Amino acid sequence: MGLAAVAALAALVSGLALAAAPQRIVIGTGLGHLRYPDAQATLKLRPGDTVWIAPGRYSGLSLSNITGTAEQPITITCDPDTVFTTSTPQSNEFRNIAFVRFENFRFENYKCRAMWITGASHDVLFKDFVIKDASDYCFYVYDSAKVFDGTKASTFYNFRWENVTVDGKVNGASITNTDYSIGNLKSVALDFEIYKCTFKNHDNGAQAFAAITLDKCFNLHVHECSFSDIGMAKSPIGHNVCIVGSGYFRVYNNRFTRQWGNDVRIFPMKLNALGYNGPDAVNRFYNNISWEKRKYPMYEHNQVRQADLDSSSGYFSRAASEVYFNTLYRSRRAADSGSAYVATLVDVYGPDVTVKHNVVIEPEADVAFDAKRDYVCHFGAGPQGRVVVENNLVFRDWASAGLVDTETFAPGAASPVRDAAAGRVGYITKDHYNQNRYEGAAADIGAVEGRVGK
Repeated sequence: MGLAAVAALAALVSGLALAAAPQRIVIGTGLGHLRYPDAQATLKLRPGDTVWIAPGRYSGLSLSNITGTAEQPITITCDPDTVFTTSTPQSNEFRNIAFVRFENFRFENYKCRAMWITGASHDVLFKDFVIKDASDYCFYVYDSAKVFDGTKASTFYNFRWENVTVDGKVNGASITNTDYSIGNLKSVALDFEIYKCTFKNHDNGAQAFAAITLDKCFNLHVHECSFSDIGMAKSPIGHNVCIVGSGYFRVYNNRFTRQWGNDVRIFPMKLNALGYNGPDAVNRFYNNISWEKRKYPMYEHNQVRQADLDSSSGYFSRAASEVYFNTLYRSRRAADSGSAYVATLVDVYGPDVTVKHNVVIEPEADVAFDAKRDYVCHFGAGPQGRVVVENNLVFRDWASAGLVDTETFAPGAASPVRDAAAGRVGYITKDHYNQNRYEGAAADIGAVEGRVGK
Protein backbone atom coordinates (compact mmCIF):
# COMPACT_ATOMS: atom_id res chain seq x y z
CA MET A 1 0.00 0.00 0.00
CA GLY A 2 1.41 3.39 -1.00
CA LEU A 3 1.84 6.39 1.26
CA ALA A 4 -1.11 8.15 -0.30
CA ALA A 5 -3.39 5.15 0.31
CA VAL A 6 -2.20 4.86 3.92
CA ALA A 7 -2.88 8.54 4.49
CA ALA A 8 -6.35 8.22 2.97
CA LEU A 9 -7.17 5.22 5.13
CA ALA A 10 -5.97 7.02 8.26
CA ALA A 11 -8.13 10.02 7.39
CA LEU A 12 -11.16 7.75 6.88
CA VAL A 13 -10.64 6.01 10.22
CA SER A 14 -10.17 9.35 11.96
CA GLY A 15 -13.32 10.70 10.35
CA LEU A 16 -15.36 7.68 11.40
CA ALA A 17 -14.11 7.97 14.98
CA LEU A 18 -14.97 11.66 15.02
CA ALA A 19 -18.42 10.99 13.58
CA ALA A 20 -19.06 8.41 16.30
CA ALA A 21 -18.06 10.75 19.13
CA PRO A 22 -20.98 11.44 21.52
CA GLN A 23 -22.86 14.67 20.89
CA ARG A 24 -24.23 17.24 23.34
CA ILE A 25 -27.46 18.60 21.92
CA VAL A 26 -29.11 21.60 23.62
CA ILE A 27 -32.88 22.05 23.52
CA GLY A 28 -35.17 24.70 24.99
CA THR A 29 -35.25 28.48 24.94
CA GLY A 30 -36.24 28.99 28.57
CA LEU A 31 -40.03 28.58 28.51
CA GLY A 32 -42.97 26.66 27.11
CA HIS A 33 -43.55 22.96 26.55
CA LEU A 34 -40.71 21.02 24.91
CA ARG A 35 -42.29 18.54 22.53
CA TYR A 36 -40.40 16.05 20.35
CA PRO A 37 -42.70 13.19 19.27
CA ASP A 38 -39.96 11.71 17.08
CA ALA A 39 -36.96 12.84 19.09
CA GLN A 40 -34.30 10.52 17.73
CA ALA A 41 -34.90 11.57 14.13
CA THR A 42 -35.57 15.23 14.84
CA LEU A 43 -32.52 15.72 17.04
CA LYS A 44 -30.39 13.25 15.07
CA LEU A 45 -29.58 11.32 18.24
CA ARG A 46 -27.11 8.45 18.33
CA PRO A 47 -26.30 6.04 21.17
CA GLY A 48 -24.12 7.77 23.76
CA ASP A 49 -25.47 11.27 23.02
CA THR A 50 -26.64 13.73 25.69
CA VAL A 51 -29.65 16.02 25.37
CA TRP A 52 -29.15 19.11 27.57
CA ILE A 53 -32.24 21.13 28.52
CA ALA A 54 -31.27 24.81 28.67
CA PRO A 55 -31.98 26.97 31.76
CA GLY A 56 -35.53 28.21 32.13
CA ARG A 57 -38.99 27.55 33.52
CA TYR A 58 -40.83 25.07 31.36
CA SER A 59 -44.42 23.85 31.56
CA GLY A 60 -43.74 20.35 30.27
CA LEU A 61 -41.64 17.87 28.33
CA SER A 62 -42.61 15.18 25.82
CA LEU A 63 -39.94 13.00 24.22
CA SER A 64 -40.78 9.86 22.26
CA ASN A 65 -39.03 7.30 20.06
CA ILE A 66 -35.54 7.35 21.56
CA THR A 67 -33.32 4.27 21.65
CA GLY A 68 -29.77 4.01 22.93
CA THR A 69 -27.89 0.81 23.68
CA ALA A 70 -26.93 -0.98 26.88
CA GLU A 71 -23.31 0.10 26.36
CA GLN A 72 -24.19 3.64 25.22
CA PRO A 73 -27.48 4.88 26.63
CA ILE A 74 -28.83 8.26 25.59
CA THR A 75 -28.90 10.77 28.47
CA ILE A 76 -31.53 13.49 28.93
CA THR A 77 -30.36 15.99 31.54
CA CYS A 78 -31.06 19.51 32.75
CA ASP A 79 -29.07 22.63 33.49
CA PRO A 80 -29.02 23.32 37.26
CA ASP A 81 -31.26 26.35 36.62
CA THR A 82 -33.90 24.37 34.72
CA VAL A 83 -37.24 23.83 36.44
CA PHE A 84 -40.59 22.44 35.32
CA THR A 85 -43.68 24.08 36.79
CA THR A 86 -47.33 24.37 35.78
CA SER A 87 -50.78 24.99 37.19
CA THR A 88 -52.57 23.68 34.09
CA PRO A 89 -52.77 20.15 32.63
CA GLN A 90 -49.96 19.15 30.28
CA SER A 91 -49.49 16.11 28.07
CA ASN A 92 -46.07 14.76 29.02
CA GLU A 93 -45.78 11.47 27.16
CA PHE A 94 -42.62 9.42 26.74
CA ARG A 95 -43.37 6.71 24.21
CA ASN A 96 -40.97 4.03 23.01
CA ILE A 97 -38.07 4.94 25.29
CA ALA A 98 -35.28 2.36 25.56
CA PHE A 99 -31.80 2.56 27.10
CA VAL A 100 -32.39 6.16 28.16
CA ARG A 101 -31.20 7.96 31.31
CA PHE A 102 -33.13 10.94 32.70
CA GLU A 103 -30.94 12.87 35.14
CA ASN A 104 -30.99 16.08 37.20
CA PHE A 105 -34.63 17.08 36.82
CA ARG A 106 -36.51 19.51 39.08
CA PHE A 107 -40.29 19.88 39.23
CA GLU A 108 -41.85 22.54 41.49
CA ASN A 109 -45.56 23.16 42.08
CA TYR A 110 -46.27 20.75 39.28
CA LYS A 111 -50.04 20.31 39.14
CA CYS A 112 -50.36 17.51 36.61
CA ARG A 113 -48.81 14.20 35.58
CA ALA A 114 -45.05 14.72 35.28
CA MET A 115 -43.93 11.73 33.17
CA TRP A 116 -46.19 9.23 31.43
CA ILE A 117 -44.23 6.33 29.91
CA THR A 118 -45.92 4.23 27.22
CA GLY A 119 -45.20 1.95 24.28
CA ALA A 120 -42.13 -0.25 23.87
CA SER A 121 -40.23 1.29 26.80
CA HIS A 122 -37.57 -0.54 28.79
CA ASP A 123 -34.16 -0.07 30.40
CA VAL A 124 -34.91 3.42 31.69
CA LEU A 125 -33.17 5.25 34.55
CA PHE A 126 -34.52 8.23 36.52
CA LYS A 127 -31.72 9.69 38.65
CA ASP A 128 -31.27 12.79 40.81
CA PHE A 129 -34.81 14.14 40.58
CA VAL A 130 -36.34 16.66 43.00
CA ILE A 131 -40.14 16.92 42.85
CA LYS A 132 -41.62 19.48 45.23
CA ASP A 133 -45.35 20.07 45.81
CA ALA A 134 -46.88 18.00 43.02
CA SER A 135 -50.26 16.52 42.24
CA ASP A 136 -51.36 13.66 39.98
CA TYR A 137 -48.89 10.84 39.25
CA CYS A 138 -45.22 11.75 39.07
CA PHE A 139 -44.09 8.66 37.13
CA TYR A 140 -46.88 6.77 35.37
CA VAL A 141 -45.65 3.65 33.55
CA TYR A 142 -48.85 2.53 31.88
CA ASP A 143 -50.26 1.75 28.46
CA SER A 144 -53.75 0.25 28.13
CA ALA A 145 -52.74 -1.28 24.79
CA LYS A 146 -49.79 -3.13 26.32
CA VAL A 147 -51.34 -6.49 27.22
CA PHE A 148 -49.17 -9.35 28.43
CA ASP A 149 -49.01 -12.25 25.95
CA GLY A 150 -46.20 -14.30 27.51
CA THR A 151 -43.36 -12.32 25.93
CA LYS A 152 -41.00 -9.84 27.55
CA ALA A 153 -41.74 -7.36 24.77
CA SER A 154 -45.33 -7.13 26.07
CA THR A 155 -44.08 -5.80 29.44
CA PHE A 156 -42.32 -2.76 30.82
CA TYR A 157 -38.96 -3.94 32.16
CA ASN A 158 -35.70 -2.79 33.71
CA PHE A 159 -36.83 0.55 35.18
CA ARG A 160 -34.76 2.14 37.95
CA TRP A 161 -35.29 5.18 40.17
CA GLU A 162 -32.21 6.40 42.02
CA ASN A 163 -31.91 9.37 44.39
CA VAL A 164 -35.37 10.69 43.57
CA THR A 165 -36.99 12.97 46.17
CA VAL A 166 -40.74 13.61 46.19
CA ASP A 167 -41.54 16.18 48.89
CA GLY A 168 -45.12 17.38 49.03
CA LYS A 169 -47.62 15.27 47.14
CA VAL A 170 -51.40 15.11 46.75
CA ASN A 171 -53.88 13.09 44.70
CA GLY A 172 -51.80 10.46 42.99
CA ALA A 173 -48.97 8.03 43.62
CA SER A 174 -45.38 9.11 43.07
CA ILE A 175 -44.50 5.95 41.11
CA THR A 176 -47.20 3.74 39.61
CA ASN A 177 -48.29 1.52 36.75
CA THR A 178 -51.72 0.66 38.04
CA ASP A 179 -55.23 0.76 36.63
CA TYR A 180 -56.54 -0.84 39.85
CA SER A 181 -57.31 -4.14 38.15
CA ILE A 182 -55.09 -7.11 38.86
CA GLY A 183 -56.46 -9.63 36.38
CA ASN A 184 -56.54 -7.71 33.09
CA LEU A 185 -52.85 -8.29 32.13
CA LYS A 186 -52.28 -4.64 31.17
CA SER A 187 -48.91 -2.97 31.81
CA VAL A 188 -47.16 -5.90 33.47
CA ALA A 189 -43.85 -4.75 35.00
CA LEU A 190 -40.64 -6.75 35.40
CA ASP A 191 -37.43 -5.99 37.29
CA PHE A 192 -38.16 -2.51 38.62
CA GLU A 193 -35.82 -1.01 41.24
CA ILE A 194 -36.28 1.98 43.57
CA TYR A 195 -33.04 2.87 45.35
CA LYS A 196 -32.06 5.60 47.80
CA CYS A 197 -35.23 7.58 47.15
CA THR A 198 -37.11 9.85 49.57
CA PHE A 199 -40.88 10.19 49.82
CA LYS A 200 -42.28 12.66 52.35
CA ASN A 201 -45.24 14.89 53.06
CA HIS A 202 -47.79 12.96 51.01
CA ASP A 203 -51.26 14.14 52.01
CA ASN A 204 -54.15 12.83 49.97
CA GLY A 205 -57.18 14.69 51.20
CA ALA A 206 -59.95 13.05 49.15
CA GLN A 207 -58.67 9.57 48.31
CA ALA A 208 -55.82 7.42 49.58
CA PHE A 209 -52.83 7.16 47.24
CA ALA A 210 -49.64 5.38 48.17
CA ALA A 211 -46.18 6.76 47.54
CA ILE A 212 -45.51 3.67 45.39
CA THR A 213 -48.31 1.68 43.73
CA LEU A 214 -47.16 -1.10 41.41
CA ASP A 215 -49.55 -3.82 40.26
CA LYS A 216 -48.66 -6.94 38.32
CA CYS A 217 -45.06 -6.10 39.15
CA PHE A 218 -42.63 -8.98 39.47
CA ASN A 219 -39.18 -8.77 41.07
CA LEU A 220 -39.50 -5.22 42.37
CA HIS A 221 -36.64 -4.11 44.64
CA VAL A 222 -37.17 -1.16 47.01
CA HIS A 223 -34.16 -0.53 49.21
CA GLU A 224 -32.34 2.16 51.17
CA CYS A 225 -35.33 4.48 50.79
CA SER A 226 -36.96 6.83 53.31
CA PHE A 227 -40.72 7.32 53.79
CA SER A 228 -42.08 9.92 56.22
CA ASP A 229 -45.27 11.86 56.92
CA ILE A 230 -47.38 9.83 54.52
CA GLY A 231 -51.04 10.79 54.95
CA MET A 232 -50.25 12.81 58.06
CA ALA A 233 -49.88 16.43 56.97
CA LYS A 234 -53.48 17.66 57.03
CA SER A 235 -56.11 14.97 56.79
CA PRO A 236 -55.23 11.46 57.96
CA ILE A 237 -57.79 9.33 56.15
CA GLY A 238 -58.76 5.78 55.33
CA HIS A 239 -56.20 3.24 54.32
CA ASN A 240 -53.11 5.04 53.14
CA VAL A 241 -49.86 3.17 52.58
CA CYS A 242 -46.23 3.71 51.59
CA ILE A 243 -45.81 0.76 49.17
CA VAL A 244 -48.76 -1.19 47.79
CA GLY A 245 -49.33 -3.54 44.91
CA SER A 246 -49.54 -7.03 43.52
CA GLY A 247 -46.78 -9.36 42.39
CA TYR A 248 -43.65 -10.11 44.33
CA PHE A 249 -41.52 -7.43 45.94
CA ARG A 250 -38.24 -7.42 47.80
CA VAL A 251 -38.38 -4.50 50.27
CA TYR A 252 -35.34 -4.12 52.49
CA ASN A 253 -33.12 -1.67 54.38
CA ASN A 254 -35.74 1.11 54.33
CA ARG A 255 -36.87 3.58 57.00
CA PHE A 256 -40.53 4.50 57.61
CA THR A 257 -41.84 7.05 60.09
CA ARG A 258 -44.98 9.06 60.90
CA GLN A 259 -47.12 7.32 58.28
CA TRP A 260 -50.88 6.88 58.57
CA GLY A 261 -50.95 3.48 56.91
CA ASN A 262 -49.05 0.30 56.17
CA ASP A 263 -45.41 0.39 55.25
CA VAL A 264 -46.20 -2.39 52.74
CA ARG A 265 -49.57 -3.76 51.64
CA ILE A 266 -49.14 -6.64 49.22
CA PHE A 267 -51.32 -8.97 47.18
CA PRO A 268 -48.70 -11.68 46.60
CA MET A 269 -48.56 -13.46 43.29
CA LYS A 270 -46.07 -14.90 40.82
CA LEU A 271 -45.96 -14.79 37.03
CA ASN A 272 -46.10 -18.19 35.39
CA ALA A 273 -43.91 -17.18 32.46
CA LEU A 274 -40.38 -16.00 31.63
CA GLY A 275 -38.93 -17.59 34.78
CA TYR A 276 -40.82 -15.39 37.27
CA ASN A 277 -42.39 -18.33 39.11
CA GLY A 278 -39.29 -19.97 40.61
CA PRO A 279 -38.19 -20.30 44.25
CA ASP A 280 -37.42 -16.57 44.48
CA ALA A 281 -40.95 -15.59 43.45
CA VAL A 282 -41.70 -14.69 47.07
CA ASN A 283 -42.40 -11.38 48.78
CA ARG A 284 -39.48 -10.60 51.08
CA PHE A 285 -39.59 -7.82 53.66
CA TYR A 286 -36.48 -7.53 55.82
CA ASN A 287 -34.03 -5.19 57.59
CA ASN A 288 -36.58 -2.35 57.70
CA ILE A 289 -37.06 0.14 60.56
CA SER A 290 -40.45 1.75 61.27
CA TRP A 291 -41.34 4.08 64.12
CA GLU A 292 -44.18 6.36 65.18
CA LYS A 293 -46.53 4.88 62.58
CA ARG A 294 -50.30 5.18 62.99
CA LYS A 295 -53.29 2.88 62.77
CA TYR A 296 -51.99 0.07 60.58
CA PRO A 297 -49.49 -2.80 60.70
CA MET A 298 -46.01 -2.57 59.25
CA TYR A 299 -46.66 -5.31 56.67
CA GLU A 300 -50.02 -6.53 55.37
CA HIS A 301 -50.24 -9.85 53.50
CA ASN A 302 -53.42 -10.31 51.48
CA GLN A 303 -54.82 -13.04 49.28
CA VAL A 304 -55.34 -12.38 45.57
CA ARG A 305 -58.98 -12.97 44.64
CA GLN A 306 -59.74 -16.14 42.72
CA ALA A 307 -61.61 -14.07 40.14
CA ASP A 308 -58.42 -12.16 39.32
CA LEU A 309 -56.47 -15.38 38.95
CA ASP A 310 -59.18 -16.83 36.71
CA SER A 311 -59.09 -13.81 34.40
CA SER A 312 -55.28 -13.92 34.01
CA SER A 313 -55.23 -16.78 31.45
CA GLY A 314 -53.22 -18.87 33.88
CA TYR A 315 -50.34 -16.39 34.06
CA PHE A 316 -50.88 -15.44 37.72
CA SER A 317 -50.90 -17.61 40.83
CA ARG A 318 -50.63 -16.84 44.53
CA ALA A 319 -47.30 -16.39 46.27
CA ALA A 320 -45.96 -16.33 49.83
CA SER A 321 -44.49 -13.65 52.11
CA GLU A 322 -41.39 -13.74 54.32
CA VAL A 323 -40.89 -11.11 57.03
CA TYR A 324 -37.49 -11.21 58.73
CA PHE A 325 -35.26 -8.99 60.87
CA ASN A 326 -37.42 -5.86 61.10
CA THR A 327 -37.67 -3.29 63.90
CA LEU A 328 -40.99 -1.67 64.85
CA TYR A 329 -40.96 1.06 67.52
CA ARG A 330 -43.85 2.99 69.05
CA SER A 331 -46.64 2.14 66.66
CA ARG A 332 -49.94 3.89 67.35
CA ARG A 333 -53.28 2.18 67.20
CA ALA A 334 -55.07 5.51 66.70
CA ALA A 335 -57.74 4.28 69.09
CA ASP A 336 -59.65 7.57 68.91
CA SER A 337 -60.27 7.04 65.16
CA GLY A 338 -62.86 4.37 65.88
CA SER A 339 -61.18 2.04 63.39
CA ALA A 340 -60.89 -1.69 63.97
CA TYR A 341 -57.36 -1.70 62.52
CA VAL A 342 -54.45 -2.39 64.83
CA ALA A 343 -50.76 -1.52 64.74
CA THR A 344 -49.06 -4.90 64.98
CA LEU A 345 -46.02 -5.91 62.97
CA VAL A 346 -47.91 -8.05 60.41
CA ASP A 347 -51.57 -8.30 59.46
CA VAL A 348 -52.32 -11.65 57.85
CA TYR A 349 -55.28 -12.02 55.47
CA GLY A 350 -54.10 -15.07 53.56
CA PRO A 351 -51.99 -18.23 53.85
CA ASP A 352 -48.25 -18.80 53.33
CA VAL A 353 -46.51 -16.31 55.62
CA THR A 354 -43.27 -16.67 57.60
CA VAL A 355 -42.43 -14.13 60.32
CA LYS A 356 -39.11 -14.52 62.14
CA HIS A 357 -36.41 -12.60 64.01
CA ASN A 358 -38.31 -9.30 64.29
CA VAL A 359 -38.38 -6.95 67.28
CA VAL A 360 -41.38 -4.88 68.41
CA ILE A 361 -40.88 -2.12 71.01
CA GLU A 362 -43.62 -0.14 72.79
CA PRO A 363 -46.38 -1.40 70.48
CA GLU A 364 -49.63 0.57 70.18
CA ALA A 365 -48.15 3.21 72.43
CA ASP A 366 -51.35 5.25 72.61
CA VAL A 367 -53.13 2.50 74.58
CA ALA A 368 -52.12 0.45 77.60
CA PHE A 369 -49.71 -2.43 77.00
CA ASP A 370 -51.41 -5.83 77.22
CA ALA A 371 -49.04 -8.70 78.03
CA LYS A 372 -51.56 -11.17 76.60
CA ARG A 373 -51.81 -9.49 73.20
CA ASP A 374 -50.04 -10.75 70.11
CA TYR A 375 -48.25 -7.66 68.83
CA VAL A 376 -46.40 -9.56 66.14
CA CYS A 377 -49.29 -10.90 64.04
CA HIS A 378 -52.94 -9.99 63.69
CA PHE A 379 -55.20 -12.35 61.76
CA GLY A 380 -57.72 -9.92 60.32
CA ALA A 381 -59.58 -12.63 58.41
CA GLY A 382 -59.21 -15.39 60.97
CA PRO A 383 -56.64 -18.20 61.14
CA GLN A 384 -54.73 -18.95 57.93
CA GLY A 385 -52.85 -21.98 56.71
CA ARG A 386 -49.10 -22.41 56.45
CA VAL A 387 -48.21 -19.51 58.73
CA VAL A 388 -44.93 -19.73 60.67
CA VAL A 389 -44.30 -17.17 63.44
CA GLU A 390 -41.11 -17.86 65.40
CA ASN A 391 -38.40 -16.19 67.42
CA ASN A 392 -39.76 -12.64 67.49
CA LEU A 393 -39.32 -10.39 70.54
CA VAL A 394 -41.77 -7.86 71.98
CA PHE A 395 -40.74 -5.28 74.61
CA ARG A 396 -43.04 -3.18 76.72
CA ASP A 397 -40.66 -0.19 76.69
CA TRP A 398 -37.45 1.12 75.17
CA ALA A 399 -35.32 0.39 78.22
CA SER A 400 -36.24 -3.31 78.16
CA ALA A 401 -35.17 -3.62 74.54
CA GLY A 402 -31.70 -2.29 75.28
CA LEU A 403 -31.13 -0.52 71.98
CA VAL A 404 -28.56 2.28 71.85
CA ASP A 405 -30.65 5.14 70.42
CA THR A 406 -33.56 5.98 68.12
CA GLU A 407 -31.26 7.14 65.35
CA THR A 408 -29.32 3.94 64.71
CA PHE A 409 -31.61 1.43 66.46
CA ALA A 410 -28.48 -0.62 67.15
CA PRO A 411 -28.53 -3.16 70.00
CA GLY A 412 -26.51 -2.32 73.10
CA ALA A 413 -24.03 -4.78 74.55
CA ALA A 414 -26.57 -6.15 77.04
CA SER A 415 -29.64 -6.09 74.80
CA PRO A 416 -31.78 -9.26 74.80
CA VAL A 417 -31.85 -9.13 70.99
CA ARG A 418 -28.11 -9.85 70.79
CA ASP A 419 -27.26 -13.25 69.30
CA ALA A 420 -30.92 -14.25 69.66
CA ALA A 421 -31.71 -15.32 66.09
CA ALA A 422 -31.68 -19.02 65.34
CA GLY A 423 -30.10 -20.26 62.12
CA ARG A 424 -29.54 -18.28 58.95
CA VAL A 425 -31.64 -16.95 56.09
CA GLY A 426 -29.70 -17.65 52.91
CA TYR A 427 -30.56 -14.49 50.97
CA ILE A 428 -29.98 -12.14 53.93
CA THR A 429 -26.26 -11.59 54.39
CA LYS A 430 -26.25 -7.91 55.48
CA ASP A 431 -28.16 -5.83 58.03
CA HIS A 432 -29.94 -2.47 57.68
CA TYR A 433 -26.60 -0.67 57.29
CA ASN A 434 -25.13 -3.26 54.92
CA GLN A 435 -22.85 -4.65 57.61
CA ASN A 436 -22.41 -8.40 58.00
CA ARG A 437 -25.61 -9.91 59.36
CA TYR A 438 -24.07 -12.93 61.08
CA GLU A 439 -21.55 -11.71 63.65
CA GLY A 440 -20.64 -13.57 66.82
CA ALA A 441 -22.50 -16.64 68.04
CA ALA A 442 -25.65 -15.81 66.05
CA ALA A 443 -27.41 -12.93 64.34
CA ASP A 444 -29.16 -10.27 66.38
CA ILE A 445 -32.93 -9.94 66.18
CA GLY A 446 -34.22 -6.82 64.45
CA ALA A 447 -32.98 -4.69 61.56
CA VAL A 448 -29.53 -3.85 62.93
CA GLU A 449 -26.67 -6.16 63.80
CA GLY A 450 -24.87 -4.81 66.87
CA ARG A 451 -21.11 -4.39 66.89
CA VAL A 452 -20.29 -3.74 70.54
CA GLY A 453 -18.39 -6.69 72.02
CA LYS A 454 -18.44 -8.69 68.78
